[in-house]
Amino acid sequence: MRNSVLLTLLVFLLSSSLFSHQRSESYSKIKIEDIEDGKKIEVEYSIQTSVLQRLELNLSENWAQEFKDSVLNGFHFGEECKLLEEPFLKKSFSTGYISLFWPIQCISNNLEISFQTFFEQDPTHTHIATFTINSIRVPEKIFTNSDRIWTEANKDSASSSSIQSFYDYVNLGFNHILTGYDHLAFLLALLLLNLNFRRLILIITGFTLGHSLTLALGALDLIKPASQLVEALIGYSIIIISLEVVASLTSAHRLYSNSLALFSLFLIIIFGFFGTDKFLIGIIGISLFSYCYLMLSSVHKGFSLTLVVTCMFGLIHGFGFAGNLSSIGLMQDRLLPAIFGFNIGVELGQLLIIFAMYVVYSLISKIIKEKFDFVRVATASVLSSIGMFWFLERMV
Repeated sequence: MRNSVLLTLLVFLLSSSLFSHQRSESYSKIKIEDIEDGKKIEVEYSIQTSVLQRLELNLSENWAQEFKDSVLNGFHFGEECKLLEEPFLKKSFSTGYISLFWPIQCISNNLEISFQTFFEQDPTHTHIATFTINSIRVPEKIFTNSDRIWTEANKDSASSSSIQSFYDYVNLGFNHILTGYDHLAFLLALLLLNLNFRRLILIITGFTLGHSLTLALGALDLIKPASQLVEALIGYSIIIISLEVVASLTSAHRLYSNSLALFSLFLIIIFGFFGTDKFLIGIIGISLFSYCYLMLSSVHKGFSLTLVVTCMFGLIHGFGFAGNLSSIGLMQDRLLPAIFGFNIGVELGQLLIIFAMYVVYSLISKIIKEKFDFVRVATASVLSSIGMFWFLERMV
């Protein structure tokens, strides 16, 4: 127990060298109207401030102008287009988004839009654009590093566009897991609970069901999650599961429950003192939940408690994409395919990752059977430290 605590503290001190991973995504709403001299286009581009921080575009004094230049230079509507008004920049502290609005006029009758922004800084960046042409909604386009062009002529083939869009969402959900280091860390923490494979698959499916529910509610605009708190809670979910692993192996549930309570009290004092009280209710809530959960897990050894809690964490992880899907304004008949496709991709990605992890986990357990519990404690300690780093970084 003593060694695990020291290891946790050591990794936490070294965690400043880690970079938290958050899906690098941006969104736009593009309205196209036919006019006498060609086409008038209105663009609303949005991106989370936390994504910009990771791309290091809002760290300089002139970040606003740098942001405008990056976005405007990254959107190409054709050579015969001109800017009608100076772009308008809007920053929302409540949603955590920065938006840029600008109108342009193009002479070309058949638009070909190329999106190039932020792929150089992050090749995994994804941009989701929705289109309204002469007040008629058409299927959205997902721009990626390997697919950067949308052509207006494709709008006439709505069926093929919808199929391609559905495939894009499956691919988006798949990559959401494979490139989401916080999600991978959470899956590894679940694996360390030492469940058999059938129960592990069941718990992963419960996570996906929770993920699907909040994703659907957010996309339907029935809930409006605070994106910054949600991203922080994703890191916190890794802490709780990792601490459960360590506590179950060291029989120190009360120690970790009390430690989390003291840490939470410290956060409440800090946030209250500096006037950033918008997260106080959330911190108080997760503090009570964490204490009760760890104490309950010390006396309740059944699988049902872990399953319920994992489903709850699935709800939190689903909030992470729900706010984004709601903000881009998909057509009502496109919401179900988008949600369904994204969750298929998430589940496929999770099953692939957890199967690979389980094979490696089983091999290691057989090779170092006597010291395997120590490896589990050490790995869980590292994961809890990483989760703590992500939690604190995303809260500020």
